[in-house]
Amino acid sequence: MKNYILIVLLGCCTLFFWASCTKMDGYYDYQNRENLFNGNTIEYLESKTQVYDSLLKVLNLYPELKATMKTDSVTLFAPTNSSFQSALYNFNLIRKNQKKNPLYIKDLDLVQLDTVLSKYLVGGIVTTDSMLFVDGLFIKTLKISQPMHAQRIKQQATGLVDGGLVTVFYSDTKGSNFSTYWTRSATQAVNIKTTNGVVHILSNGHEFGFGEFLTRFNR
Repeated sequence: MKNYILIVLLGCCTLFFWASCTKMDGYYDYQNRENLFNGNTIEYLESKTQVYDSLLKVLNLYPELKATMKTDSVTLFAPTNSSFQSALYNFNLIRKNQKKNPLYIKDLDLVQLDTVLSKYLVGGIVTTDSMLFVDGLFIKTLKISQPMHAQRIKQQATGLVDGGLVTVFYSDTKGSNFSTYWTRSATQAVNIKTTNGVVHILSNGHEFGFGEFLTRFNR
């Protein structure tokens, strides 16, 4: 009986140790795994239409920009479908209260939409290694050259040397050097490398337009 109990206890300890190691390995795998996509940035978005269908609809309105994202070095801070849904829902809720008809992506002013879309695109390759400055990295957007800011934040993981998940806070500075005036969004994934660029995925809680959707499109 004593031998049986001892065997059970040893089995439980072994299982616990294996589970702990697996969890630890998972953390390291997350940190060290290179996110590589064998295709250009547009092809990456098209491979995940359930996530980027709305963004692709917007990009289809700008063929030259879409072509650039297939060939040139571009960094994309990618808003998901949830970002567009949130912006349109809140926007049309206000329009309803104003007795106005709802608007959707196809109805939006193309000049204003181009300006908003530009906030998410940066020329060249900007990975989290470029954001190691204490105060983050000030960057200019593609085409319209709007001032944005990216700051890498590493969450600490107990028991790991330099471990933990990496998050980027991507901010629209609104032309101000004072962060209190900025509109900020966190990422949910970073450093997804395509054959011509890199993609950082913004959190689903981000609202497309950095707080400017209503003022730019409510005509």
